[in-house]
Amino acid sequence: MANVTEQYVQSLEPIYRDILAMYPEIDPARKKGSGLAYQSLYTALSDKYGLGEIKAACEQMAAGGAMEIRLGYFAHPTELGEEIIAKLTGGTVPPVMVPPFAPPKS
Repeated sequence: MANVTEQYVQSLEPIYRDILAMYPEIDPARKKGSGLAYQSLYTALSDKYGLGEIKAACEQMAAGGAMEIRLGYFAHPTELGEEIIAKLTGGTVPPVMVPPFAPPKS
């Protein structure tokens, strides 16, 4: 297990923090190690980064041991990536809030 400190996480470039913080936002019910497609990350972060930047950042994190790229476009956090995600999010998952669905009246 890596020594992922708050200082380490804050020293990461914003694109890495932003990408990793999106995992529980995009899929609050995901299991550790579950991946997201570059396109899903891009959709969530398109106001800040281009698709090419997201792909390159995920590849850089894979080279550094925080991601594993599968099928050429799915970025799966490794144990290190999951530790960084937990430090970024405080280990909390954002609640999913939607209004109740009302079926039509008969």
